[in-house]
Amino acid sequence: MDDLILRAVYKEVYPMVEKYVIKNNGSSDDAKDVFQDAIYLLIKKAGQEGFELTSKLSTFLFGIGKNLWLKKLTKNKIDPKSYEAEIEDNNLPEEDFTQLERKKKVKECIEALGEPCKTIIVQFYYFKTSMQEIAKMLNYTNANNAKNQKYKCFLRLKKMMLKG
Repeated sequence: MDDLILRAVYKEVYPMVEKYVIKNNGSSDDAKDVFQDAIYLLIKKAGQEGFELTSKLSTFLFGIGKNLWLKKLTKNKIDPKSYEAEIEDNNLPEEDFTQLERKKKVKECIEALGEPCKTIIVQFYYFKTSMQEIAKMLNYTNANNAKNQKYKCFLRLKKMMLKG
């Protein structure tokens, strides 16, 4: 990456990654590590045949950084802050209005699902929790029962989203 471009990207995106990491039990040093890893992954992906950037660069890098940090938290068994805080955070990467509206709609529908669907959907899709862990968390007899419930919850969520 050109040094000038890298500096501009760092200036725009790093503060968002740092804020996210610090809000979620991390430090500035953790954020620097995560951001460097995100840049590395971007360069690696950009070198792959067929790679096409379909979002803003800032959105892509922030997403990579967020996912890397969530994986580290999960590995260290630390719960990240609520997914709601991310959606309501005004310092997210600049996304167009329709993307923000869609996120808000998803959040509203997830909230309307109620329990246990809300927990299953958020844990599985947002925190990447395994079905086995969700089964234990919600006292299901096994992961298959939790998986069946997740499927039913997902269908309800999909139906709510389509109603508009």
